[in-house]
Amino acid sequence: MLKRNLTAELVGKFNEALAKIKEYREEGKNEEALIVIDNTLKDLFRLGFKFFNSFSDENLIDMVKTDGTINADKCIMMAKLLEEDAEILEDLGNSDESFYIYLKSLNLFLEAFLNKDEDCDLQGFFSDMDIIIEKICNYKVPVILQNKMIDYYIKTKNYDKAENILYEILEENDFNKNLLEKGISFYEELLNKDDEDLENGNLSKEEIIESLSSLKKKL
Repeated sequence: MLKRNLTAELVGKFNEALAKIKEYREEGKNEEALIVIDNTLKDLFRLGFKFFNSFSDENLIDMVKTDGTINADKCIMMAKLLEEDAEILEDLGNSDESFYIYLKSLNLFLEAFLNKDEDCDLQGFFSDMDIIIEKICNYKVPVILQNKMIDYYIKTKNYDKAENILYEILEENDFNKNLLEKGISFYEELLNKDDEDLENGNLSKEEIIESLSSLKKKL
């Protein structure tokens, strides 16, 4: 109960900050919005934005863990604030730094999504992931993040999108043995799903069997 009350208090502060950020952005006051983001990160996580910018993804994930388990709501709060910062940087023409922050935000969103439970209060923000993916899709994304995107698409039954990322990884890494084995496991897992499920995910069993055979030949 104490954990839930503490999370509810943080969510309240987070929502108030988002409303203020939105207000400033609508008024064209980007610098003021950035200050709110920085102050909110300090309030919720005891560190300002410059630290988040320099921390590794692993460091950030550790910051949203409670007793070794990811707190999905805290993870979403951090992800959303970083996304807001990236959007402002993008508006200001700083596309390089914006891209880097989008990657951090997406990684946090994916971790929250893949580790959430039914008590997660902020699940509505998961729709932002597709927006971020659209923004970064034309750039080179780290393989570790691409693998999480595959897991995300499998969970949401977007099997065709998962397959597209899988082939990006394979082609960018010259179809090396370990990745081929991962690809084979991906298709073998899909074969366990029923035909209707696969059709809804825009892949047929025939396509899966053909792709599986192709990868086995390459291996």
